[in-house]
Amino acid sequence: MKLFSNRKINRLAFAVFATACAYALWQALLPGDDSVGLIPWDKAKHFIVFYVLTTLAVIALPASRFWRIGVVLLGFGVLIEVLQALPIIGRDASGGDILADACGIGAVFAPMVLATWQKRTKF
Repeated sequence: MKLFSNRKINRLAFAVFATACAYALWQALLPGDDSVGLIPWDKAKHFIVFYVLTTLAVIALPASRFWRIGVVLLGFGVLIEVLQALPIIGRDASGGDILADACGIGAVFAPMVLATWQKRTKF
């Protein structure tokens, strides 16, 4: 694959990451139901999904900068909400969902950024 030849990419992890993104998008666009399920709070589901997606992205793209992964994944979350707002989808968009997505992303990066900062400052 020429597309990935100049970048350091864990191809297996990237395939898992891409599959997880596709599954998350599919689940987000399915007609909503009011079932409780394993995790009853919608915002917790968003947090967990984006925590897992971010973790997979970091493993798949170890040479990428944190902020780039974060921006792309947050953009993915915004895209989901925009698509959910379309009348044909029949779902409700929510700014709170985007905030939960951002918190899931931040929960992965915060310890990584703090560890990097600690090494640089030798604190």
